[in-house]
Amino acid sequence: MGMEEVEFLPSGILTCLLNDREVRILKISPKKLTVRLADEIDKIDCLKVIFYIFDEGRYEEVIIKNYNIIEKRKEEFSLTYVFSIEMDEYSNNVRNIFKNYSTYVRLKAFGDDNEFSKEMVGYPAELDYEFYKYYLEQKRDWMSGLNYSEWNENIIDSIEVAIALDNDILYKKYMNKDIRSFKNDYLKENFVDNHKLFQKDITRLYIGNEFCHNLFPQMKMLMNMMQKAKEEELQITLCFTYMRECYIEKTRDVIDKVYNWCDENNVVIEIIVNDFGMLKLVENKTNCFKLSLGVLLNKRKKDPRYIYKKGYMENKKLMSENNLNSSIFNKFLKDYKIQRYEYESCGYKISIAEGYHSMHIPFYQTNTSQYCPLYAMCTTMDRGNQKLVTACPKYCNDYVFSYPKHLKMVGRYNSLFAFDDTLLKKPKEVEYYINSGIDRFVLNFI
Repeated sequence: MGMEEVEFLPSGILTCLLNDREVRILKISPKKLTVRLADEIDKIDCLKVIFYIFDEGRYEEVIIKNYNIIEKRKEEFSLTYVFSIEMDEYSNNVRNIFKNYSTYVRLKAFGDDNEFSKEMVGYPAELDYEFYKYYLEQKRDWMSGLNYSEWNENIIDSIEVAIALDNDILYKKYMNKDIRSFKNDYLKENFVDNHKLFQKDITRLYIGNEFCHNLFPQMKMLMNMMQKAKEEELQITLCFTYMRECYIEKTRDVIDKVYNWCDENNVVIEIIVNDFGMLKLVENKTNCFKLSLGVLLNKRKKDPRYIYKKGYMENKKLMSENNLNSSIFNKFLKDYKIQRYEYESCGYKISIAEGYHSMHIPFYQTNTSQYCPLYAMCTTMDRGNQKLVTACPKYCNDYVFSYPKHLKMVGRYNSLFAFDDTLLKKPKEVEYYINSGIDRFVLNFI
């Protein structure tokens, strides 16, 4: 291998096309190019090398005109071509790739995460050392400066407002108070009691946790909450998370008991599906159950750090859509009687699928682990030492993972959540979503 020759660079930063057919680059230098292909090419009409331009977050195509084939080797399952290239544009791009990729490897191998991100994408690494001392202080700061003045009363009247009860603390608080007192205390504890959006009465409760199987209410508590909700004329949405094989029978038992209660009380409730295996458990029960696609199955790229990704600003339109914007996937869901989808406000404008759907605010989930990192940290002081938690002591009632102030993130339960106040500050954004098919806002203060 020559002094300026590099082997097996990642195809994401460098690729080669022979007659518009992608081939594998084995070695590259400012004067030579070695590629591998499956079959011999009778005539090369076009030799093209595509370089990733690190500083600009784009690709540049270079058509190679001045080249010679200096070697051609027949391998057992492939063919190798070696080109000699005399072209300044090619040589300059190769040297830039070497320099930028060398910097990338050095920062990845020897720098810390902050240094790498700052150098590569301008991430504000210096802010990663600023933390809140208490989560209550953090939440109060997040809720300050919200816009309470320009809200259109007619727009607010057109939506349903629900509260997510997703942990033991909220289950007990709800059981100890009437819905109006519970709602007032809930808003006050989360520093939004004066917000006009929340002046509407709560007409629906989301019961259960979409992310952690250990936070689903005990059967007696569940039945008591459902009975109380019925007496208070509240609609019910029951939230289920992923379903491990060892929990199938337990989940089936819950579904059967809830169905019997609904049948006896002539009540129809919603079931949030976050595991397609759930469809088998609820089949033939849709006379009492309406199905909604949960957050874990409404997959999209969500993270407050995405704004530092190269190409993020230029590709927001691509970010706004996911598989729910596909007619094929929509048809699949409708065939299984799933017509409502659970969305989250997650820092950028989302393209809402056809129909009427729910929007969760102001927190959105970025990561979920079936093996709880908070439990691992509390028991071993190593968040990576995770295991399946069956007898859970509910450390999440008292502890959260803290993240740098500027990220507006918190780790609770077995998940990471980020805070997005867009729909609390911008009435026009609320109107956009309502006009796009959002008819329900779900308050999910963590």
